[in-house]
Amino acid sequence: YLALENDANTVRGLRFYRHAETPGLGDQVDKPSWRAQWRGKKLFGDDGVLRIEVIRGTVATDATQMQHAGNYQVDGLAGATLTGRGVTSMIHYWVGAHGFGPYLDRVSSEQQR
Repeated sequence: YLALENDANTVRGLRFYRHAETPGLGDQVDKPSWRAQWRGKKLFGDDGVLRIEVIRGTVATDATQMQHAGNYQVDGLAGATLTGRGVTSMIHYWVGAHGFGPYLDRVSSEQQR
């Protein structure tokens, strides 16, 4: 599940109800510390481009990089690169044009009025 704030762009939380990930690797998607990283992240940049992603490694914490990329990135899962890519792809699909993207556009437009 992906929960968003009222602006339809800010992540409130992410949770998987079921997965078949390898214990000790991809099952890190269930860890509260990893899930907590999603809160406050933005899906779309100011230019409207879908930017949220699970990166390889850890997200930069210095102010300059946070301003540019860190607002859209979540730490990768050690030893589970394919899981990180899968999470990114899943979110991109479901908040994109073939998923809930058109609905999120309407909600976002209504919030800006």
